[in-house]
Amino acid sequence: MRAASALAPTRIDLAGGTLDIWPLYLFHAGALTVNVAIDKRAYCRVEPRSDGVRIESVDTRMVHEAESVGVLTSVAGAPLAAYVLEALGIEGGASVVTRSCVPAGSGLGGSSALAVAVAGAIARAVGKRLAEDELWPVVRDAEARCIGVPTGIQDYLAALHGGLLAIHLDAGHIRVERLAVDAAKLEQCLALVDAGATRFSGINNWDVFKGRIDGDARVRESLARIAGVASRVRTALVEQRFEALVPLLAEEWDARQILAPAVTTPEIDRIVSVARGAGGAAKVCGAGGGGMVAVWAEPGGLEAVRKAVAGAGFECVPFRVAHEGLQVEDGG
Repeated sequence: MRAASALAPTRIDLAGGTLDIWPLYLFHAGALTVNVAIDKRAYCRVEPRSDGVRIESVDTRMVHEAESVGVLTSVAGAPLAAYVLEALGIEGGASVVTRSCVPAGSGLGGSSALAVAVAGAIARAVGKRLAEDELWPVVRDAEARCIGVPTGIQDYLAALHGGLLAIHLDAGHIRVERLAVDAAKLEQCLALVDAGATRFSGINNWDVFKGRIDGDARVRESLARIAGVASRVRTALVEQRFEALVPLLAEEWDARQILAPAVTTPEIDRIVSVARGAGGAAKVCGAGGGGMVAVWAEPGGLEAVRKAVAGAGFECVPFRVAHEGLQVEDGG
């Protein structure tokens, strides 16, 4: 093993989230998810160690040490990095340090980006070559083991590829389409607003998953609406019709609120109301329950929406589109 480090971007999901959880997308032909990678990145550094394993999270200030990775994953509360190490066949001889630029529960896919960064750094450290199509299933399964509920795949693909993506969720095949959209123009229409307190997103996803499998008609119809909106969002972006996303994101959010009772909060409702009142639209990022809210305005209208949101007491979080996905290097 040698020292290696990796960076992976998080993402803002614009439309079609939740559908990326297997097997939900199989029930909605043509399902896809649209997201954009942003420069709020996760970081991992791996160094060789004489024995055992040490995993340090700079964000939580927690350190886990044991004689082997298996010892860590055999007890409750093991860090996500331990499950990624185990999935890649690493049992010891490694020191891992992780850091994320987004807080837990932000809805920006921070834990998934972190898992991708850990996998990328470890693979480089041990000289293991992993193609993108090999890497994301490994981290998806590791994260599902860690949190105990099914996970989607869009976060891993944003972290791997960067840019603006349409992720086509076809039966038997996941296809990533990079949308050729001017990032500067997209940034002039999109803002990120902090809605405050968060909850464990896996619970909301599980409620939706269970509702769909149990045959809940409201969940089924809402997911169908979300799938239809996502397809139209992709088309509007490809055709550079940025103004069309205002009613589309409003429709996505209206359908998403029906999926689970805890998707929204009073703070999210307030942001959505203020954004709509200023001529824009808003939807929660990720599974909801708090965290970040994506706000969209037609070209030339974003500043007015930002001022309205700030006037309501909410903070706009600066970001830029991340054109590159996972970046790995020796040392670091």
